[in-house]
Amino acid sequence: MTPRHDDNKLESDVKKEESNNQNNKDTSSHISVESDNILIVSALATGVAYASIYYFNRQLLDKLILMGNDSMKITSTNQYPADSNECQSTYSSYEHNITSPYDVIQSMSKNYIIIGCISIFLYWVAWTSWMIAAERQIRRIRYKLFRNILCQEIGWFDVHNIGELNNRLNDDLDKVKNGINEKVPDFVSLVSRVICLLIYGLIFGWKMSLVFLSVSPLIILMYKITIVIIVKYSVKEIKAYSLASSIAEEALGNIRTVTSFHGQQKEEERYSQNLFSAKKVGIRKSLCMGISQGLVQLLGFSAVTLTLWYGLILTRTESQHYTPGTLIMVLTSCLTATILATQFIPCVHTFAEASASGSFVFDMIERKTKINVSDDEGMKPETIKGDIEFKNVKFSYPTRQESCILQNFSMKILSGKTIALVGASGCGKSTIIQLMQRFYDPNNGQILIDGHDIKTLNVAWLRSHIGIVSQEPVLFDGSIEENIRLGKLDATDEEVIAAAKLANAHNFIMDFPENYKTTSGDKLSGGEKQRVVIARALISNPKILLLDEATSALDYTSERIVQDALDNAKQGRTTIVVAHRLSTIRNADAIIGLNDGKIMEYGTHDELMENKGLYYGLVNEQGADKQYESLSETDTKEEAKIKQSYTQILSIIHENNRELNNSIEEKETDDTAASSADDSMEEKQKTKFHVMFLFQMLKFNRPEWHWILIGCIASLLFGVIQPASAYLYSGIYGSFAESNEDKQKRLMNLFTIGILFVGVVSGLSQFILNFTFGKSGEELTARMRRLTFTALLRQEMSYYDMKENSINILSTRLASDTAAIKGLTGLHIGIIMQGFSTLAACFTIGFISSWKFTLVLSCFIPVLFFSSKLQGQRQGNISKTQDKDLYSEHGGKCACEAIKHIRTVVALHQENHFINIYEQFFDQVFKKNMCRLHIIALGAAVANSLGFFITFVTFSYGSMLVQKGEMTSQDVYRIFVVIMTAITKIGEATGQNVAYSKATHGAMRVLKLIKRTSQIDPYDDSGIILDKITGQVEFQHVYFRYPSRRNIQILKNFSLTCINNSSTALVGPSGSGKSTVIDLLQRFYDPLKGKILFDGHDIRTFNIKWFRSLMGVVQQEPVLFNISIRDNIAYGDNSRQVSQDEIEKVAQIANIHDFIISLPEGYDTLCGNRGNQLSAGQKQRIAIARALIRSPNILLFDEATSALDNKSESKIQEVLENISMNRTSLTIAHRLSTIQNSDKIIVIDKGQMKEEGTHSELLKSNGIYSKMVNSQKKST
Repeated sequence: MTPRHDDNKLESDVKKEESNNQNNKDTSSHISVESDNILIVSALATGVAYASIYYFNRQLLDKLILMGNDSMKITSTNQYPADSNECQSTYSSYEHNITSPYDVIQSMSKNYIIIGCISIFLYWVAWTSWMIAAERQIRRIRYKLFRNILCQEIGWFDVHNIGELNNRLNDDLDKVKNGINEKVPDFVSLVSRVICLLIYGLIFGWKMSLVFLSVSPLIILMYKITIVIIVKYSVKEIKAYSLASSIAEEALGNIRTVTSFHGQQKEEERYSQNLFSAKKVGIRKSLCMGISQGLVQLLGFSAVTLTLWYGLILTRTESQHYTPGTLIMVLTSCLTATILATQFIPCVHTFAEASASGSFVFDMIERKTKINVSDDEGMKPETIKGDIEFKNVKFSYPTRQESCILQNFSMKILSGKTIALVGASGCGKSTIIQLMQRFYDPNNGQILIDGHDIKTLNVAWLRSHIGIVSQEPVLFDGSIEENIRLGKLDATDEEVIAAAKLANAHNFIMDFPENYKTTSGDKLSGGEKQRVVIARALISNPKILLLDEATSALDYTSERIVQDALDNAKQGRTTIVVAHRLSTIRNADAIIGLNDGKIMEYGTHDELMENKGLYYGLVNEQGADKQYESLSETDTKEEAKIKQSYTQILSIIHENNRELNNSIEEKETDDTAASSADDSMEEKQKTKFHVMFLFQMLKFNRPEWHWILIGCIASLLFGVIQPASAYLYSGIYGSFAESNEDKQKRLMNLFTIGILFVGVVSGLSQFILNFTFGKSGEELTARMRRLTFTALLRQEMSYYDMKENSINILSTRLASDTAAIKGLTGLHIGIIMQGFSTLAACFTIGFISSWKFTLVLSCFIPVLFFSSKLQGQRQGNISKTQDKDLYSEHGGKCACEAIKHIRTVVALHQENHFINIYEQFFDQVFKKNMCRLHIIALGAAVANSLGFFITFVTFSYGSMLVQKGEMTSQDVYRIFVVIMTAITKIGEATGQNVAYSKATHGAMRVLKLIKRTSQIDPYDDSGIILDKITGQVEFQHVYFRYPSRRNIQILKNFSLTCINNSSTALVGPSGSGKSTVIDLLQRFYDPLKGKILFDGHDIRTFNIKWFRSLMGVVQQEPVLFNISIRDNIAYGDNSRQVSQDEIEKVAQIANIHDFIISLPEGYDTLCGNRGNQLSAGQKQRIAIARALIRSPNILLFDEATSALDNKSESKIQEVLENISMNRTSLTIAHRLSTIQNSDKIIVIDKGQMKEEGTHSELLKSNGIYSKMVNSQKKST
């Protein structure tokens, strides 16, 4: 949740962008940046500079041939005067002082240096201007997307998977970024080069160029088909991976439930199903890419062959114009244009993926929310009284339109009054709370505040005047102080402490070593979390207070004190209370009894008791009408003191609020430095390439070894294509020196046929390597995702307690790291093989022709390595953890958390707070990237302009060797072409450094996780399995501390014996260690000292799957998955196929069957994200049915009935007592009436057993338990 800053301070450039690009959904329309003109001019100019090489090359090649005229004995057919009109016009400036071809070459070659320097500048300007603008635009898109997601109405979240939304913020944005980053100037430059080369060809050899261009429509058609196919498959692939990500996030977020019911294998199957779909689509995409690239290669070489054949004819019939230099350069320009055109495909592939991802991203950005919290529209009354009225409200949830929750519901609440809502679970109580906050709008009717329809009120203003405490407490990542402050961001430290005292949270907070700076998390008990949430609600001093089972998770001591605090807090406020504990609402001004969304009765407690209707029945079922003995005089005095002190605390909050209305002192804290050490050891790992690491990754690709082998052979073959082509072209160039015309013709025809053959081989090898490596890469990606997900599921609970392993960070890494791994093998191996064969062939040809000249040109290779390494390393550093993990991952975690708990975020009206935290993290990423872009662009500029300097050396030094007779002009041209080919291939290989760097870094983390040995491995098949079970549980002198809080002792010398087939209850204050006992019994953790025995055996010696299968667990906060109700119940026993009859039977026992069959889809009804389509009571009863389906030997109930209404509770309690017979049961309860019949009751306080005995025995002892019972009696 950190860092925190002023939430009203929004970035100006983001605000400016909000009004733009609202109607056009095309990706390119959103990528409008201020540097477009600079980019286009500079990138186009690089194409002109590139084409100038061919302009000078044409003339210098002719001069080079003339230098060796005597030795080459060029035939009269091919001779052309050195002082032809063309040459005279071209070289008129040189002819005064220069007469020999050698002098002309030496003088003109200096132009390459000048043009090369200009090219570096143009490349640098184009790349810098675009990459800076692209980084800014991605930042804007990212912020818009997150902002718009958080601003959607709650009904929209009901129909969208949380994992899918998080995937949009990670994978999809990464693909959009790839599509608009350096690929754009690359593409513009490529287009410019192709166009300039074709123009050059048309100017100096239009007849040859037209022949070549006759094949272009087919190539363009192939590109268009390729784009359509890639977009189609990319959309399908994105959807499949998004579903897989949502499943993974759901499983990891509910890892305790998954582990309790040994659902790892089922979650793997759910995850793998979507991975299989994505893999299948990816393989088909690779097949289409292979066919497309193969055909483009074949068409390109066919066009070159046809052009060459026609050009040879022209050299004989029009030798004055079509000289050898003209033929070679026009042909080379056309060929180079073809080769450059093939490089469009990777760009097109990236653009297509970006377009597919962008369609989702921009659809979300442009979606208009039905309830806009960010809009300034709506009334903002200066004062609010708090009168509330529901007028004939009819409502059904968007996902269940056929089920009417509220039917013509009407009620009126006067300002300052308290109304309580009671009724069975699912009757509409919580729905009323949600409608009050305008999470939804009613289908019919009105909801009024002070006479104003809440639809006409400003949404933000409305929610800022409402305080909410929900039944399921939600705390965000961060300190306890920051969580309380979320109720009021500008609260002073004194207000935070006062609110914590008011909620009875101050004392347990101060017990932590870091006090209010203690990180909130799973290790806070349910009661502790609930008290922090109450403090958060009270700190804002709201005019309207909504309490949805606000004290359900508290023990009776805390409940009594907090209830008194809430009673005081209600003064002067309009309050709506939803409660199952009727004792907490008997003093309400009015009580409304609900049934099936209708008001059945209305009145005060006394009036409704006299009517003996619905409320009377609920009270009798709870036993709240019985008369109990009063507390002792001492207790009464103590309670009075507590009330007095809490009244004083409340006055502090009121006073501070009045002061802050006049002058608010803004405070900012910066906690990012503390988190900068996250993953410090892992972040320092090097991500440089080494052979052993590659082989290690290839092991995971072993099942596809035959595909990889075929791909390697095709890559080796394809790598030889360009050197072979260069050799053939130089052969044609050298054939002009042949004196025998027939032999010359045969040689040229032979070389022409050879080029066609090379084209066929090139097309086939391109198809094979694209398909085989694409398939192996997709298989590897799916396999690594599955292995990583499995590795995460098998880790012990303490692994998830670590700050660096939060669920949101792990979900982000699971998607990004495994996706990047595909770059390590697959096509990366192909590039390595191509580079190896290309370099081997090029240098073989070069050294055979002239080792001296080859060595000189090879001196440029280190320069290329340096520039490419500079470019790759600096850009690769962006993915290093000090930037990516600390900022990007923490930003991603913030987004995941906000989306996951969107209802709480919206209720607190803290959308801007989380948006600003998210933006602050990614602002840091942006600043880091800005520092690198100039160096990255310079590296790219040098790498792309190196050819000019190589050409200068070729003609200046090559002509000198020809002049000395050490080489022929044919050798010079041959070596020049092959060395240029080698350098181009090296550039392509080193250009992969960025992707490879990111992939290696991700792979290292994945491998580390896969190899990590879980301390408590749920997949471990070792351990003993008992043939006969009695069911006795024993804790012997157990000491325990949570690994994430080693300085806090949870259990201290704790001993407990649960006799087989008996019921044991644990009671005590919140945070005393009760839930820890259940965690240890399930072996979520192992004790630091002492033993836990089952039937006399240390539970660490058991087969863990077998041992956990003996237990049925019902947690305090019920967790359901986004699957059908049937599948959620069957989840209780994942060792077999559960029949429908069994499911219905346990549903009837859990008193949920009638509700389920009343739904239109019955047992096939989806429960929604975290079961949000059901009420808390409904979820709890399904959770109970899930625990019963496995017929457990041991029952573990952690507040199993806390979320139930009184009628359901009494029935379920009777059921639980019946099913507990002949079973060992361990129950945690705050409602002491539910455990009075237990065979043994254990009182725990501060991790130690304080009392032990039956209910009657403990009452007689007049100890802690007796006081707790008396407190309960007093409260009722």
